Amino acid sequence: MAAVEKSKDKKYSKEEYFIMEEKATEKHEFHDGEILMMSGASANHNMICANAVLTIGGLLKKKGCKLFTSDMKIELEKYNQFVYPDFSVVCGDIDFSKDRKDIIKNPFLIVEVLSDSTEAYDRGTKFVKYWSLDSLKEYILISQHTRQIDVFSRQEEKIWRMASYDDGKIAKLVNAELEFSVDEIYDGIL
Repeated sequence: MAAVEKSKDKKYSKEEYFIMEEKATEKHEFHDGEILMMSGASANHNMICANAVLTIGGLLKKKGCKLFTSDMKIELEKYNQFVYPDFSVVCGDIDFSKDRKDIIKNPFLIVEVLSDSTEAYDRGTKFVKYWSLDSLKEYILISQHTRQIDVFSRQEEKIWRMASYDDGKIAKLVNAELEFSVDEIYDGIL
């Protein structure tokens, strides 16, 4: 989902953001005082997300992990941000943001489905900001235009292993100790 500019002239507090978000009919991200409205997603984007939840999420759920769709926010405390990934997973106890049950602080895995408007951000600035989450061990980027999945697995604090998978390949999540078929993620798509 792409972010659409909402507030450039005014800086909002977290409290103002929470109040606005509770009343809103659409989703907004909070970026250090700026509020960005999230745009809708394509059919391919939604089907890929659903397949990822069923495939990757199903495997992690069997390991006792908890799955969250794109309605759960992630707190990037170091950057004073709240963002909506397409899909996230917590393994172990959930660490919610203070006094909130709609914001998690400790995802083990995050999945982003790439769009033309978000790909550079998801691969660059957003990924660097996700590094601030000590709990994050796997970051998956899924193309919606070609059959390609890039898996980033944390090796050390700022050292990530990247592996790219396409048609007919079996993708590996090193830290999660599981594998899944690229074809399952694109089932019915492309």
